[in-house]
Amino acid sequence: MYYLIPAFLLFLVAFLLVRTFLFARPPLPPEDVELPAVDVQRLAVGLGEAIRCETVSTGEGAPPAAGELYKLHTQLQLRFPLAHARLKRESVNDFSLLYTWEGRQRDLPPVLFTSHQDVVPVDPSQLDAWQQPPFSGALADGAVWGRGALDTKSTLIALLEAVESLLAAGYQPERTILLAFGHDEEIGGANGAKRIAETLQQRGLQPAAVLDEGGAVVQGVLPGFAGPVALIGTAEKGYLSLKLTAAGQEGHSSAPSKNSAIGRLARALTQLEANPMPAHLSGLADTYRGAGALAGFGMQVVFANLWLFGGLVRRRLDANAQTAAAVRTTTALTMVEGGVKDNVLPSQARAVVNFRLFPGDTIAGVCERVRRVIGDEAVQFEAIPQASWEASPVSATDTLLYFQLGSAIRQVFPQAAVGPYLVQGATDARYYAGLSAQVFRFSPYLVNNEDLKMIHGVNERISLDNLEKMAQCYAQVMRAWGGEPQQDGAPEAESEEASQ
Repeated sequence: MYYLIPAFLLFLVAFLLVRTFLFARPPLPPEDVELPAVDVQRLAVGLGEAIRCETVSTGEGAPPAAGELYKLHTQLQLRFPLAHARLKRESVNDFSLLYTWEGRQRDLPPVLFTSHQDVVPVDPSQLDAWQQPPFSGALADGAVWGRGALDTKSTLIALLEAVESLLAAGYQPERTILLAFGHDEEIGGANGAKRIAETLQQRGLQPAAVLDEGGAVVQGVLPGFAGPVALIGTAEKGYLSLKLTAAGQEGHSSAPSKNSAIGRLARALTQLEANPMPAHLSGLADTYRGAGALAGFGMQVVFANLWLFGGLVRRRLDANAQTAAAVRTTTALTMVEGGVKDNVLPSQARAVVNFRLFPGDTIAGVCERVRRVIGDEAVQFEAIPQASWEASPVSATDTLLYFQLGSAIRQVFPQAAVGPYLVQGATDARYYAGLSAQVFRFSPYLVNNEDLKMIHGVNERISLDNLEKMAQCYAQVMRAWGGEPQQDGAPEAESEEASQ
């Protein structure tokens, strides 16, 4: 019988290797194309001007920075004259902008490119840490500095520069191209992107594809990859904040009850934190399947054979908060309150728990699990109004539109692998998911872990090289989606509907 063990091990190794070789196909070499010429000086000056418009969203219910938004609109008009002469520009809900570039074939569904005009506030206590003033838009050390340089006035300016350069070259799209710039994404987008989506819906417009911010070309961020990886967001997490209220016997602290409100609440919160939602490896496996041909061989073996290595992968992912969040609905204890005096037992204690929903998990399902895990009828909970939405649908990656997006990215970033991924935060893209089955989230710039810390942080900036590549990538996507001859190697689309 012992002779069977080496044979079994040999068979197992061969089986693992075959699955590995079939798991991720090497990408086709990027097409050698001449990238469109863009005006880097106009890009840098335009972004600097945009940053100097302090379009800060301070909080839900706060009025928008009306004067700064109108100032930005005027500067865009002056900086991109061809785009404003040839495209129709509309104001939606006063401050958001919708541009329409009519295509030759108006019966074709349009494509939509989005960004947002607003930025988050700057922490006053961190002002001295900025190497350049946060709203200076300074050009220094080969970069444009200031709040919004990465998130995400750079995409707004690069999109308009792409249009400007294509118009200057005489390009006319076959299908209509839309640009949508909301004004309140940083506080939820309810008055900006949501209203734009409603406007498009009222007009019966259903984009064949949508491209918003989200992923990027990352270097040294994704485990197992030495080179750059272009992460295209094909979905984003949902959002749910629950307010927990625990009831207990009020009275004097000299004779405490065994079931105090604070004690009940503490036990409930401990149970929730100790019992996280289950992990789902399918999304991360799709990322490695798409880009894994350029990953290390060991990583390919692991993700091609999750049936064997799934437990190991889960343990490794759970060891890091960022990777743990990438594969499950997260549970975050964010607020707690109870009691009014040190010698009084309160009748109630309250807390807020925030969940970021993994696609496939639902609000109803999470609430049922919370009820089960807490197991105490004296602890009630309810969703906070306007603080919940389901996870987005997952856009398919076996379509012509996704192939064209990936091809355009690799024309500009030829060393990058391309793969789908799940966006952890919320973007304006979720408002367009009801209009289009192909919603992608990607900002075409190259960033590393240190760069990512600048988003909403100190010394936010973007290099001129990244700005140029952004505009070139957007122009290539516009030409591909807007109507260019199909490239060799692209998957066949049986009909217009098949590409949507």
